[in-house]
Amino acid sequence: MLEPSQLLEQHLSVFQDVVRGWNQATGKALAFLSPQGDVIAAYGQSPAHFQKQIVVSGADQLEPASGANLRLVPLMLQDEVAGYLLAESPSAGQESLLDWLADFLTTYLTNEHALEGMTDELIAAWNQLDLVYRITQTLAEQPNLTDALHSILQDVVSVIRAETGFILLEQNDKLECVTVGGQALPELVCQPTFVNRLTQLDHLLLFNNRRELLQFWPDAPEPLQNFIGTYITSNSKNTATLGLLNKKPLPFNASDVKLVTAISEQLGAVIDNYQLQQELIARERVERELEIAAEIQDSLLPKNIPHVPGLSIDVSILPAYEVGGDFYDFIAADPNQLTIILGDVAGKGIPAAMFTSMVRTMLKTEAYHSQEPHIILKRVNDIIAHDLWQAELFITAFVATFDTKNNVLLYASAGHIPGIIYHAQSKTSRLLKATSLPLGVTGYAAKITQYVHLSPGDTLVLFSDGITDTRNPQGEYFGLQRVQNLIHQHADKSPSILKQIILRALSDFSQTDVADDDIALTVAKFLQEEPRIQPIQDWKVLQTIPFQYKADTIHLVDISRQVTHACRVLENLPSDSRGDDFVYLVELAVSEICTNMIEHAYADTPGYITGQITLTNLGVQIDIYDQGRSFNPDAIPPPISDPMDPSEGGYGLHIVRQIMDIAEYEANTPQGNHWRLVKYLPT
Repeated sequence: MLEPSQLLEQHLSVFQDVVRGWNQATGKALAFLSPQGDVIAAYGQSPAHFQKQIVVSGADQLEPASGANLRLVPLMLQDEVAGYLLAESPSAGQESLLDWLADFLTTYLTNEHALEGMTDELIAAWNQLDLVYRITQTLAEQPNLTDALHSILQDVVSVIRAETGFILLEQNDKLECVTVGGQALPELVCQPTFVNRLTQLDHLLLFNNRRELLQFWPDAPEPLQNFIGTYITSNSKNTATLGLLNKKPLPFNASDVKLVTAISEQLGAVIDNYQLQQELIARERVERELEIAAEIQDSLLPKNIPHVPGLSIDVSILPAYEVGGDFYDFIAADPNQLTIILGDVAGKGIPAAMFTSMVRTMLKTEAYHSQEPHIILKRVNDIIAHDLWQAELFITAFVATFDTKNNVLLYASAGHIPGIIYHAQSKTSRLLKATSLPLGVTGYAAKITQYVHLSPGDTLVLFSDGITDTRNPQGEYFGLQRVQNLIHQHADKSPSILKQIILRALSDFSQTDVADDDIALTVAKFLQEEPRIQPIQDWKVLQTIPFQYKADTIHLVDISRQVTHACRVLENLPSDSRGDDFVYLVELAVSEICTNMIEHAYADTPGYITGQITLTNLGVQIDIYDQGRSFNPDAIPPPISDPMDPSEGGYGLHIVRQIMDIAEYEANTPQGNHWRLVKYLPT
C-alpha cells in the first residue's frame, strides 16, 4: 500500500486546484506544504515567500515564524501528518473555510488510502489464485519432483512475501531439502531432527515474534523473527513439510494461513503424482526407449555430405546403446567453405539424446551464418548453458571450417578430445587441442578461432572419446597415439579407407563387438590442386638479369628494388591492378626467401646471395643461391596461427608456396642451395 507521502504525490493536481480556488474566492494567498515544510503548491505568492514565513520547532513540527500573520492547518492521515495548508492573513470567516478545506482534503486522502488498500487486497487475492494455477502448470513443465517443488516454493515465497522458505521431503530413507533464499537455511533445517519436530505435529504452526519462535525452535538463528509451517499430507510413504520464514514488512496473517493450508494439500497431490509417474516411467522405459532412440538417432544423421571442391570426406557414428550422445553434421554455407561439427553429450538415455538433437540444431543454425567457430560455440553456450546446468549435463564439441579458397582450416574446440591434422608435405601430425571448456560448464570462455594453414594432401581426423577410451581385455586404452600412428601409416589412403582402417583396428584391439561408449569418426582430406599447366613450347626467354648481394638485411631493399624494376619491364604485364598485384607478390616471395637465407642459412656468418632474374613472354623465373646451411622445406608443416597473436612466426615458407606458381628447393647443387621461383603473368 502507498505511504501518505506517495499518495500525495499521485494526487497533487487536486491540491493545486484547491490552492487556486482559494485565491480566486478570497483574493488571498494559500500554499500546500509537505510534512517537512517544503512548498508543493502555492497561489498568490511565490513559494520562496511562504518558505520564509515558517520555521521547524524542536519537535519537528511546523510553526509560523515570529511576527508572521499566518494560519497553519495540518492534514492528518492515519495519525500521521500528510501535509499542511498555509493561509496568509485569513479573516475569521476565512478561517472556518480553511478548516473546511482541511477536513475535505483529509477525507479525500483517507478515501484514496482506503481504495489503495482494497486494491492491494484484490491484487493479493489475484496473486494467490494465480499461484494455484501456476502450481498446476508446474506439474506439466518440470521433469522431476525436486525441480517442481523448487519452482512451486519460489512462487509461494514470492506471493506471501516471505524472505526464505523450505520443503523437506523424506523418501526412500533419504532427506530431500528444497530451499529458497537464506544461505544458512539448508544447514539449519535439512536435518532429520527438525523434520521429526514438524511431522509429529498435526496442525499448522504460526509464530509472529521471536520469543514464541524460540520455544519451538531453540537454535533459530538471530535473523529469523517469524515462522509459519505445516505438515504435507500425502498418500504415499513420503514424509514432507513446508515452512516459510520472515515475512516483511507485516507478520503472517489469516490469509497466509489459508493459503499455506491450501498449498500444502496441493503439494501432497504433487508428490503423489510424481511418485506414480516415476513408477509408470520405470515400467514403460525399456519398451519406449528403443522406439524413441531410433527416431532421435535417425534425425541426427545428415542424409548427405555436401560436395565442396577440393575436399574428400567420410564419416561414421556407432552408438553404444539404443540412445547415443555423439553427433556430427556438415554445413556448406559458402561454395568454398565446409564446416564440420562433431560433438558428444556427457550422458546417456533419452535426456542426452534430446540435448544432442537440440545442440546439433543450434550449432548448425549458427554455422549457416558463416561465423568463426569460436563464435558459433560461444553463442550456443550462451543459449543452452542454463538448461545443461539444470539437466546436470555438459557437451564437448569440435567445430572446424575448411576454407578451400584460402587454403586454411579454422577451428575451435569446446573441451572436445583433440583432433589430429596430418601434413602431407612434412609427413608430420599435430593435435588440435581444446580452446575452451565444454558447453554448459561454469566458467566457459571461448578462446579465439585458431587457423591451420593447409597444403594439398593434408588430412583432418576428428573423433569422440569412444575411440580413445576403448579398452582391450587387459584394460589398456586405445589412446591418441594409436590413432596418430594409423594416420601416419595410411595417410595416402582416401578418407573412406582410412576411416575403415581405424575402425577395424579399434575392433581388433577391443576384441568385442559391444562398445562401452558411442563412437563418432570423421576423416577429411584437402585434395591435390590442379597444376597450372603452361605450354612449354611457348616459353620464350626475353632477358636475363644476374645479381649478387652480401647476405645482410641492409641489402634486402636493394634486392626488392631490382626485382620490382625487372618485373615492370615485362612486355605482357597488365597495366591495371592485376599487374601491380603480380609485381608485389613476386617481390614479396623473393624477399621472404632472401630473409630466410640471411637468418637461417648463413645465421649471421658472412656470405653472398647470388642469382638470376629471367624475364619471359609468360612470366618471370627467379633462381636464388646461397652457400650456407641447407634444410628440408617439406619437413616444415604449415603454421597454426592465432589472429590475436600476430607475433607468431613460421609463415614465410607457407606464403611463398601460396603465392608462387612454382616454388622448388634443391640443396647442395654445384652453385649452392637453390630456390627456383616461377610466377606466370595473369591471363
